[in-house]
Amino acid sequence: MTTLKVFVGALLTFACASLPLAGQSTGTVTQTVNQRNTIGVLTAAPTPTVVAGSPVTFTYLLHTAGAPISSSATVQFFDGTTALGSAQPVESVAASNLLPYSEVDLTHGWVIGGTPATVSPKSATGADASANSATTVTFTDTTSSVVSSIPGSTTYAGKQMTFSFWAYALTPATLSLTIADSPQVAASSSNTCVLSSTPQRCVLTYEFPAAAGTGFAVSLSAPSSVGIPITTWGLDVEQASASGGFVSTIGTPRPSGGVAGSVSFEWSQFLTGQHTISVQYSGDSNFVGSTSNSVTVTAIKQTPSIVLSDSPTGTSVYGAAVTVSAVLADAQNSSGWIPTGVVQFYDGAALVGTGTLDSGGRTSITLVGSTSLAGGTHTLTAQYLGDAQFDIVTSGAITHSVTRADSSSVVTTAITSSLNPAVYGDSVTLSFSVSSSVGVQPTGSVSVVDGATQLGTVVLDGSGNGTLTIPLFTAGSHSITATYSGDGNYN
Repeated sequence: MTTLKVFVGALLTFACASLPLAGQSTGTVTQTVNQRNTIGVLTAAPTPTVVAGSPVTFTYLLHTAGAPISSSATVQFFDGTTALGSAQPVESVAASNLLPYSEVDLTHGWVIGGTPATVSPKSATGADASANSATTVTFTDTTSSVVSSIPGSTTYAGKQMTFSFWAYALTPATLSLTIADSPQVAASSSNTCVLSSTPQRCVLTYEFPAAAGTGFAVSLSAPSSVGIPITTWGLDVEQASASGGFVSTIGTPRPSGGVAGSVSFEWSQFLTGQHTISVQYSGDSNFVGSTSNSVTVTAIKQTPSIVLSDSPTGTSVYGAAVTVSAVLADAQNSSGWIPTGVVQFYDGAALVGTGTLDSGGRTSITLVGSTSLAGGTHTLTAQYLGDAQFDIVTSGAITHSVTRADSSSVVTTAITSSLNPAVYGDSVTLSFSVSSSVGVQPTGSVSVVDGATQLGTVVLDGSGNGTLTIPLFTAGSHSITATYSGDGNYN
Protein backbone atom coordinates (compact mmCIF):
# COMPACT_ATOMS: atom_id res chain seq x y z
CA MET A 1 0.00 0.00 0.00
CA THR A 2 2.87 2.36 0.67
CA THR A 3 4.09 1.92 -2.83
CA LEU A 4 0.63 2.44 -4.19
CA LYS A 5 0.16 5.65 -2.21
CA VAL A 6 3.37 7.12 -3.52
CA PHE A 7 2.48 6.19 -7.04
CA VAL A 8 -0.96 7.70 -6.80
CA GLY A 9 0.44 10.82 -5.18
CA ALA A 10 2.84 11.21 -8.03
CA LEU A 11 0.06 10.92 -10.51
CA LEU A 12 -2.02 13.44 -8.65
CA THR A 13 0.85 15.89 -8.51
CA PHE A 14 1.38 15.57 -12.23
CA ALA A 15 -2.28 16.02 -12.90
CA CYS A 16 -2.49 19.09 -10.71
CA ALA A 17 0.43 20.64 -12.48
CA SER A 18 -0.99 19.91 -15.90
CA LEU A 19 -4.70 20.35 -15.45
CA PRO A 20 -5.69 22.83 -12.71
CA LEU A 21 -8.89 21.86 -10.98
CA ALA A 22 -11.89 24.08 -11.39
CA GLY A 23 -11.73 27.08 -9.11
CA GLN A 24 -8.00 26.70 -8.34
CA SER A 25 -6.02 30.01 -8.23
CA THR A 26 -2.84 30.21 -10.37
CA GLY A 27 -0.50 33.19 -10.03
CA THR A 28 1.90 34.29 -12.82
CA VAL A 29 4.52 36.97 -13.15
CA THR A 30 6.66 38.15 -16.02
CA GLN A 31 10.19 38.66 -14.77
CA THR A 32 12.14 41.29 -16.72
CA VAL A 33 15.94 41.20 -16.51
CA ASN A 34 17.69 44.17 -18.06
CA GLN A 35 21.23 44.21 -19.37
CA ARG A 36 23.74 45.42 -16.82
CA ASN A 37 25.80 48.50 -17.59
CA THR A 38 29.61 48.21 -17.63
CA ILE A 39 32.55 50.52 -17.11
CA GLY A 40 36.00 49.95 -18.58
CA VAL A 41 38.98 51.55 -16.87
CA LEU A 42 42.28 51.77 -18.76
CA THR A 43 45.74 52.48 -17.37
CA ALA A 44 49.18 52.28 -18.98
CA ALA A 45 52.81 52.00 -17.95
CA PRO A 46 55.02 53.72 -18.74
CA THR A 47 53.15 56.91 -19.53
CA PRO A 48 52.74 59.64 -20.70
CA THR A 49 56.01 59.77 -22.66
CA VAL A 50 57.68 56.73 -24.17
CA VAL A 51 60.38 56.08 -26.74
CA ALA A 52 59.03 55.08 -30.15
CA GLY A 53 59.19 51.33 -30.52
CA SER A 54 59.42 50.62 -26.80
CA PRO A 55 56.73 48.45 -25.18
CA VAL A 56 53.81 49.96 -23.31
CA THR A 57 51.73 47.68 -21.09
CA PHE A 58 48.04 48.51 -20.87
CA THR A 59 45.84 47.23 -18.07
CA TYR A 60 42.09 47.24 -18.65
CA LEU A 61 39.48 46.47 -16.01
CA LEU A 62 35.90 45.83 -17.05
CA HIS A 63 33.67 46.51 -14.07
CA THR A 64 30.47 44.52 -14.17
CA ALA A 65 29.09 45.31 -10.70
CA GLY A 66 29.82 41.79 -9.56
CA ALA A 67 27.92 39.97 -12.31
CA PRO A 68 29.89 37.17 -14.06
CA ILE A 69 31.40 38.04 -17.43
CA SER A 70 31.14 35.59 -20.33
CA SER A 71 34.16 33.37 -20.90
CA SER A 72 34.08 34.35 -24.58
CA ALA A 73 34.06 38.12 -23.98
CA THR A 74 36.65 40.16 -25.89
CA VAL A 75 37.66 43.81 -26.11
CA GLN A 76 39.43 45.79 -28.81
CA PHE A 77 42.17 48.32 -28.14
CA PHE A 78 42.22 51.42 -30.35
CA ASP A 79 44.69 54.18 -31.15
CA GLY A 80 42.19 56.85 -32.09
CA THR A 81 40.10 54.95 -34.67
CA THR A 82 42.83 52.47 -35.61
CA ALA A 83 42.62 49.02 -34.06
CA LEU A 84 45.74 47.84 -32.23
CA GLY A 85 46.23 44.17 -32.95
CA SER A 86 43.38 41.71 -32.67
CA ALA A 87 40.54 41.49 -30.16
CA GLN A 88 41.79 40.48 -26.71
CA PRO A 89 40.06 37.93 -24.47
CA VAL A 90 38.72 39.16 -21.14
CA GLU A 91 39.91 37.18 -18.15
CA SER A 92 37.54 36.83 -15.22
CA VAL A 93 39.18 38.09 -12.02
CA ALA A 94 38.04 38.35 -8.44
CA ALA A 95 36.57 41.70 -7.45
CA SER A 96 36.45 42.92 -3.90
CA ASN A 97 34.68 45.53 -1.85
CA LEU A 98 35.29 45.61 1.89
CA LEU A 99 32.59 48.19 2.44
CA PRO A 100 29.30 46.53 3.49
CA TYR A 101 27.41 48.91 1.26
CA SER A 102 29.24 50.91 -1.35
CA GLU A 103 26.88 53.82 -1.90
CA VAL A 104 26.74 56.75 0.50
CA ASP A 105 23.40 55.94 2.09
CA LEU A 106 22.65 56.97 5.67
CA THR A 107 20.58 53.79 6.16
CA HIS A 108 23.50 51.48 5.31
CA GLY A 109 26.33 52.33 7.66
CA TRP A 110 27.17 55.87 6.55
CA VAL A 111 26.78 58.65 9.10
CA ILE A 112 27.10 62.44 9.12
CA GLY A 113 30.20 63.96 10.62
CA GLY A 114 30.35 67.60 11.75
CA THR A 115 27.73 69.99 10.42
CA PRO A 116 25.01 67.98 8.66
CA ALA A 117 25.47 67.46 4.94
CA THR A 118 22.63 66.93 2.48
CA VAL A 119 22.68 63.31 1.32
CA SER A 120 20.44 62.19 -1.55
CA PRO A 121 20.99 58.46 -2.11
CA LYS A 122 20.15 56.81 -5.45
CA SER A 123 19.12 60.13 -6.91
CA ALA A 124 21.67 60.60 -9.71
CA THR A 125 23.11 58.80 -12.71
CA GLY A 126 26.02 56.47 -11.98
CA ALA A 127 29.35 56.45 -13.73
CA ASP A 128 28.12 53.50 -15.79
CA ALA A 129 25.14 55.57 -17.01
CA SER A 130 22.70 53.63 -14.82
CA ALA A 131 19.82 55.81 -13.65
CA ASN A 132 19.18 56.44 -9.94
CA SER A 133 22.21 54.48 -8.81
CA ALA A 134 24.48 57.21 -7.46
CA THR A 135 24.35 59.41 -4.37
CA THR A 136 24.66 63.20 -4.38
CA VAL A 137 26.19 64.83 -1.32
CA THR A 138 26.24 68.58 -0.64
CA PHE A 139 28.56 69.63 2.18
CA THR A 140 27.11 72.60 4.05
CA ASP A 141 30.34 73.97 5.57
CA THR A 142 34.00 73.13 6.06
CA THR A 143 33.27 70.70 8.91
CA SER A 144 30.72 68.63 6.98
CA SER A 145 31.61 65.04 6.17
CA VAL A 146 30.13 61.60 5.62
CA VAL A 147 31.80 58.64 7.32
CA SER A 148 31.61 54.86 7.13
CA SER A 149 33.32 52.84 9.88
CA ILE A 150 33.98 49.13 9.70
CA PRO A 151 35.31 48.23 13.18
CA GLY A 152 35.32 44.46 12.83
CA SER A 153 37.98 42.26 14.37
CA THR A 154 40.37 42.25 11.44
CA THR A 155 43.63 44.11 11.76
CA TYR A 156 45.10 45.74 8.69
CA ALA A 157 48.41 46.68 10.35
CA GLY A 158 51.15 46.67 7.73
CA LYS A 159 48.62 46.18 4.94
CA GLN A 160 48.06 48.45 1.99
CA MET A 161 44.46 49.61 1.72
CA THR A 162 43.04 51.36 -1.34
CA PHE A 163 39.92 53.52 -1.10
CA SER A 164 38.42 54.39 -4.48
CA PHE A 165 35.17 55.54 -6.05
CA TRP A 166 33.73 57.39 -9.01
CA ALA A 167 32.67 61.00 -8.60
CA TYR A 168 31.64 64.02 -10.63
CA ALA A 169 30.29 67.53 -10.06
CA LEU A 170 28.47 69.70 -12.58
CA THR A 171 30.34 72.67 -11.06
CA PRO A 172 34.10 72.15 -10.65
CA ALA A 173 34.85 70.99 -7.11
CA THR A 174 37.55 69.38 -4.98
CA LEU A 175 36.64 66.39 -2.85
CA SER A 176 38.75 65.23 0.11
CA LEU A 177 38.93 61.53 0.96
CA THR A 178 40.40 59.95 4.09
CA ILE A 179 41.10 56.39 5.22
CA ALA A 180 41.98 55.47 8.79
CA ASP A 181 42.00 52.53 11.17
CA SER A 182 38.86 52.12 13.26
CA PRO A 183 37.91 52.59 16.00
CA GLN A 184 41.40 53.34 17.34
CA VAL A 185 42.31 55.91 14.69
CA ALA A 186 46.01 55.50 15.35
CA ALA A 187 46.87 56.38 11.78
CA SER A 188 45.19 57.92 8.75
CA SER A 189 45.89 59.32 5.30
CA SER A 190 44.08 61.83 3.10
CA ASN A 191 44.05 62.86 -0.53
CA THR A 192 42.10 65.21 -2.78
CA CYS A 193 40.32 64.63 -6.07
CA VAL A 194 39.57 67.48 -8.47
CA LEU A 195 36.17 66.90 -10.09
CA SER A 196 34.52 67.99 -13.32
CA SER A 197 31.28 67.00 -15.03
CA THR A 198 32.95 63.84 -16.40
CA PRO A 199 33.00 60.92 -13.92
CA GLN A 200 36.47 59.98 -12.80
CA ARG A 201 37.86 57.51 -10.33
CA CYS A 202 39.28 59.02 -7.14
CA VAL A 203 41.90 56.87 -5.41
CA LEU A 204 43.69 56.88 -2.04
CA THR A 205 46.19 54.16 -1.14
CA TYR A 206 47.64 53.92 2.36
CA GLU A 207 49.76 51.34 4.14
CA PHE A 208 48.53 51.03 7.70
CA PRO A 209 51.41 51.17 10.23
CA ALA A 210 52.18 48.45 12.75
CA ALA A 211 50.31 50.41 15.43
CA ALA A 212 47.04 50.43 13.49
CA GLY A 213 43.93 49.12 15.22
CA THR A 214 41.41 46.67 13.86
CA GLY A 215 38.95 47.65 11.17
CA PHE A 216 38.99 50.80 9.06
CA ALA A 217 36.99 53.94 8.36
CA VAL A 218 36.62 56.10 5.27
CA SER A 219 35.21 59.61 5.00
CA LEU A 220 34.45 62.28 2.41
CA SER A 221 34.43 66.05 2.78
CA ALA A 222 34.80 69.12 0.61
CA PRO A 223 36.07 72.04 2.73
CA SER A 224 37.02 74.06 -0.36
CA SER A 225 33.81 73.27 -2.28
CA VAL A 226 31.05 73.98 0.24
CA GLY A 227 27.56 74.03 -1.26
CA ILE A 228 28.47 72.25 -4.50
CA PRO A 229 26.52 69.00 -5.14
CA ILE A 230 28.99 66.12 -5.59
CA THR A 231 27.85 62.79 -6.97
CA THR A 232 29.56 59.54 -5.89
CA TRP A 233 29.19 56.01 -7.18
CA GLY A 234 30.82 52.64 -6.59
CA LEU A 235 32.77 53.37 -3.41
CA ASP A 236 35.27 50.62 -2.77
CA VAL A 237 37.89 49.68 -0.19
CA GLU A 238 40.31 46.92 -1.13
CA GLN A 239 43.23 45.33 0.64
CA ALA A 240 45.52 46.07 -2.28
CA SER A 241 48.26 48.41 -3.45
CA ALA A 242 46.12 49.85 -6.24
CA SER A 243 42.48 50.07 -7.20
CA GLY A 244 41.32 46.98 -9.01
CA GLY A 245 38.04 45.37 -9.88
CA PHE A 246 35.31 46.47 -7.53
CA VAL A 247 31.78 45.33 -6.80
CA SER A 248 29.52 48.33 -7.16
CA THR A 249 26.19 48.05 -5.41
CA ILE A 250 23.70 49.00 -8.08
CA GLY A 251 20.45 47.58 -6.83
CA THR A 252 20.97 44.71 -4.41
CA PRO A 253 23.81 45.31 -1.93
CA ARG A 254 26.78 42.94 -2.20
CA PRO A 255 28.81 43.07 1.01
CA SER A 256 31.88 41.39 -0.52
CA GLY A 257 33.04 39.20 -3.37
CA GLY A 258 32.22 39.29 -7.04
CA VAL A 259 33.95 39.27 -10.36
CA ALA A 260 35.25 41.69 -12.96
CA GLY A 261 37.02 41.39 -16.30
CA SER A 262 40.73 42.04 -16.79
CA VAL A 263 42.97 42.38 -19.84
CA SER A 264 46.72 42.97 -19.98
CA PHE A 265 47.90 44.10 -23.41
CA GLU A 266 51.36 45.14 -24.59
CA TRP A 267 52.02 47.26 -27.68
CA SER A 268 55.46 48.29 -28.94
CA GLN A 269 54.71 49.78 -32.36
CA PHE A 270 53.93 53.38 -31.48
CA LEU A 271 55.34 55.80 -34.04
CA THR A 272 56.51 59.21 -32.91
CA GLY A 273 53.68 61.57 -31.99
CA GLN A 274 50.68 61.58 -29.67
CA HIS A 275 48.42 58.54 -29.41
CA THR A 276 45.01 58.39 -27.75
CA ILE A 277 44.34 54.85 -26.58
CA SER A 278 40.94 53.49 -25.56
CA VAL A 279 39.25 50.11 -25.25
CA GLN A 280 35.87 49.12 -26.63
CA TYR A 281 33.77 46.36 -25.12
CA SER A 282 30.93 45.48 -27.48
CA GLY A 283 28.75 43.89 -24.81
CA ASP A 284 26.49 40.86 -25.16
CA SER A 285 22.96 39.80 -24.29
CA ASN A 286 23.66 40.36 -20.56
CA PHE A 287 25.90 43.45 -20.63
CA VAL A 288 25.73 46.82 -22.30
CA GLY A 289 28.87 47.65 -24.27
CA SER A 290 31.12 50.47 -23.12
CA THR A 291 34.18 52.47 -24.12
CA SER A 292 36.91 53.03 -21.56
CA ASN A 293 38.54 56.27 -20.60
CA SER A 294 41.33 57.44 -22.91
CA VAL A 295 45.03 57.23 -22.09
CA THR A 296 47.40 59.52 -23.94
CA VAL A 297 50.80 58.15 -24.93
CA THR A 298 53.35 60.45 -26.55
CA ALA A 299 56.11 58.63 -28.40
CA ILE A 300 59.40 60.43 -28.97
CA LYS A 301 62.21 59.49 -31.35
CA GLN A 302 64.39 56.68 -30.16
CA THR A 303 68.16 56.67 -30.35
CA PRO A 304 69.22 53.71 -32.49
CA SER A 305 72.31 51.59 -31.97
CA ILE A 306 75.19 52.19 -34.38
CA VAL A 307 78.22 49.96 -34.96
CA LEU A 308 81.23 51.16 -36.98
CA SER A 309 83.87 48.89 -38.53
CA ASP A 310 86.79 49.14 -40.96
CA SER A 311 88.24 46.71 -43.52
CA PRO A 312 91.08 45.88 -43.43
CA THR A 313 90.80 46.11 -39.67
CA GLY A 314 93.04 48.51 -37.80
CA THR A 315 95.83 49.09 -40.32
CA SER A 316 96.59 49.39 -44.03
CA VAL A 317 99.28 50.57 -46.45
CA TYR A 318 98.79 53.98 -47.96
CA GLY A 319 96.85 53.78 -51.21
CA ALA A 320 95.16 50.50 -50.40
CA ALA A 321 91.35 50.64 -50.31
CA VAL A 322 89.85 51.02 -46.81
CA THR A 323 86.13 50.32 -46.44
CA VAL A 324 84.36 51.93 -43.47
CA SER A 325 80.93 50.48 -42.64
CA ALA A 326 78.09 51.49 -40.32
CA VAL A 327 75.21 49.29 -39.18
CA LEU A 328 72.15 50.95 -37.61
CA ALA A 329 69.55 49.02 -35.62
CA ASP A 330 66.50 49.58 -33.46
CA ALA A 331 67.79 49.61 -29.89
CA GLN A 332 64.28 48.77 -28.60
CA ASN A 333 64.17 45.53 -30.62
CA SER A 334 60.83 46.50 -32.14
CA SER A 335 59.57 44.16 -34.81
CA GLY A 336 60.54 45.29 -38.30
CA TRP A 337 61.89 48.71 -37.30
CA ILE A 338 64.99 49.66 -39.33
CA PRO A 339 66.50 53.17 -39.38
CA THR A 340 66.50 54.87 -42.77
CA GLY A 341 68.35 57.86 -44.18
CA VAL A 342 71.96 59.03 -44.36
CA VAL A 343 75.19 58.39 -42.47
CA GLN A 344 78.17 60.76 -42.60
CA PHE A 345 81.66 59.38 -42.04
CA TYR A 346 84.39 61.43 -40.39
CA ASP A 347 88.14 61.26 -40.05
CA GLY A 348 88.56 63.36 -36.96
CA ALA A 349 86.61 66.53 -37.77
CA ALA A 350 86.88 66.07 -41.54
CA LEU A 351 83.94 64.69 -43.48
CA VAL A 352 85.31 61.91 -45.71
CA GLY A 353 82.12 60.42 -47.16
CA THR A 354 78.35 59.95 -47.00
CA GLY A 355 76.33 56.76 -47.36
CA THR A 356 72.60 55.93 -47.59
CA LEU A 357 71.26 53.12 -45.42
CA ASP A 358 69.90 50.06 -47.22
CA SER A 359 66.84 48.05 -46.15
CA GLY A 360 68.94 46.30 -43.52
CA GLY A 361 70.20 49.53 -41.96
CA ARG A 362 73.71 49.19 -43.45
CA THR A 363 75.91 51.55 -45.45
CA SER A 364 79.61 51.94 -46.23
CA ILE A 365 82.17 54.05 -48.08
CA THR A 366 85.49 53.02 -49.61
CA LEU A 367 88.45 55.34 -49.24
CA VAL A 368 90.88 54.85 -52.13
CA GLY A 369 92.71 56.88 -54.72
CA SER A 370 92.22 60.56 -54.09
CA THR A 371 90.22 59.82 -50.92
CA SER A 372 92.82 57.44 -49.47
CA LEU A 373 93.57 57.82 -45.80
CA ALA A 374 96.90 59.60 -45.39
CA GLY A 375 99.79 57.91 -43.64
CA GLY A 376 99.50 58.07 -39.87
CA THR A 377 96.82 57.35 -37.25
CA HIS A 378 93.17 58.17 -37.92
CA THR A 379 90.17 58.43 -35.60
CA LEU A 380 87.12 57.36 -37.57
CA THR A 381 83.48 57.99 -36.55
CA ALA A 382 80.07 57.94 -38.21
CA GLN A 383 77.06 60.15 -37.55
CA TYR A 384 73.53 59.05 -38.42
CA LEU A 385 71.36 62.03 -39.34
CA GLY A 386 68.06 60.49 -38.19
CA ASP A 387 64.63 60.03 -39.74
CA ALA A 388 60.99 60.34 -38.62
CA GLN A 389 61.33 57.64 -35.94
CA PHE A 390 65.02 57.63 -35.05
CA ASP A 391 67.12 60.40 -33.59
CA ILE A 392 70.63 61.56 -34.55
CA VAL A 393 73.37 59.36 -33.15
CA THR A 394 77.17 59.29 -33.40
CA SER A 395 79.13 56.08 -33.28
CA GLY A 396 82.01 55.29 -31.04
CA ALA A 397 85.44 55.96 -32.56
CA ILE A 398 87.70 53.36 -34.13
CA THR A 399 91.42 53.87 -34.81
CA HIS A 400 92.97 53.05 -38.17
CA SER A 401 96.72 53.34 -38.83
CA VAL A 402 98.12 53.84 -42.32
CA THR A 403 101.77 53.00 -43.05
CA ARG A 404 103.67 54.73 -45.86
CA ALA A 405 103.67 53.10 -49.29
CA ASP A 406 106.93 51.88 -50.84
CA SER A 407 107.76 54.62 -53.33
CA SER A 408 110.00 52.27 -55.37
CA SER A 409 106.91 50.34 -56.43
CA VAL A 410 104.23 53.02 -56.69
CA VAL A 411 106.05 56.31 -57.44
CA THR A 412 107.41 57.23 -60.86
CA THR A 413 110.06 59.92 -61.21
CA ALA A 414 110.65 61.27 -64.75
CA ILE A 415 113.42 63.66 -65.97
CA THR A 416 113.50 65.64 -69.20
CA SER A 417 116.13 68.06 -70.54
CA SER A 418 115.40 71.33 -72.29
CA LEU A 419 118.40 70.84 -74.60
CA ASN A 420 119.82 67.43 -75.35
CA PRO A 421 122.36 67.24 -76.81
CA ALA A 422 123.71 70.57 -75.75
CA VAL A 423 126.97 72.37 -76.69
CA TYR A 424 129.50 73.27 -74.09
CA GLY A 425 128.58 76.64 -72.67
CA ASP A 426 124.81 76.18 -73.15
CA SER A 427 122.44 76.48 -70.19
CA VAL A 428 120.33 73.34 -69.68
CA THR A 429 117.07 73.17 -67.69
CA LEU A 430 116.18 69.81 -66.22
CA SER A 431 112.45 69.19 -65.56
CA PHE A 432 111.22 66.62 -63.00
CA SER A 433 107.79 65.00 -62.72
CA VAL A 434 106.83 62.73 -59.84
CA SER A 435 103.55 60.74 -59.87
CA SER A 436 101.98 57.84 -58.02
CA SER A 437 99.90 54.87 -59.12
CA VAL A 438 98.00 55.01 -55.84
CA GLY A 439 96.67 57.71 -53.55
CA VAL A 440 97.28 61.40 -53.88
CA GLN A 441 100.00 63.30 -55.67
CA PRO A 442 103.39 62.87 -53.95
CA THR A 443 104.86 65.96 -52.33
CA GLY A 444 108.32 66.80 -51.10
CA SER A 445 111.47 67.06 -53.17
CA VAL A 446 113.87 65.22 -55.45
CA SER A 447 117.64 65.07 -55.02
CA VAL A 448 119.52 65.51 -58.33
CA VAL A 449 123.04 64.11 -58.93
CA ASP A 450 125.37 63.93 -61.92
CA GLY A 451 127.11 60.66 -61.29
CA ALA A 452 128.49 61.24 -57.82
CA THR A 453 128.21 65.02 -58.04
CA GLN A 454 125.28 66.65 -56.24
CA LEU A 455 123.59 69.07 -58.57
CA GLY A 456 120.87 70.26 -56.18
CA THR A 457 117.51 69.57 -54.54
CA VAL A 458 114.24 70.43 -56.25
CA VAL A 459 111.06 71.12 -54.24
CA LEU A 460 108.02 69.76 -56.05
CA ASP A 461 104.99 71.93 -56.67
CA GLY A 462 101.41 70.83 -56.04
CA SER A 463 101.39 68.90 -59.29
CA GLY A 464 104.55 66.99 -58.49
CA ASN A 465 106.71 69.02 -60.86
CA GLY A 466 109.95 70.97 -60.47
CA THR A 467 112.89 72.29 -62.49
CA LEU A 468 116.63 72.75 -62.03
CA THR A 469 118.75 74.91 -64.39
CA ILE A 470 122.39 73.94 -64.94
CA PRO A 471 124.19 76.95 -66.45
CA LEU A 472 127.27 74.99 -67.62
CA PHE A 473 127.88 71.32 -68.27
CA THR A 474 131.34 70.14 -69.18
CA ALA A 475 131.65 68.46 -72.56
CA GLY A 476 131.04 64.75 -72.41
CA SER A 477 128.31 62.37 -71.27
CA HIS A 478 126.51 63.01 -67.99
CA SER A 479 124.35 60.49 -66.11
CA ILE A 480 121.68 62.54 -64.35
CA THR A 481 119.68 60.81 -61.56
CA ALA A 482 116.72 62.22 -59.61
CA THR A 483 115.76 60.48 -56.36
CA TYR A 484 112.40 61.18 -54.76
CA SER A 485 112.75 61.93 -51.04
CA GLY A 486 109.31 60.67 -49.94
CA ASP A 487 106.65 62.32 -47.74
CA GLY A 488 104.05 61.31 -45.15
CA ASN A 489 102.45 58.86 -47.55
CA TYR A 490 105.44 57.53 -49.46
CA ASN A 491 108.79 56.35 -48.14
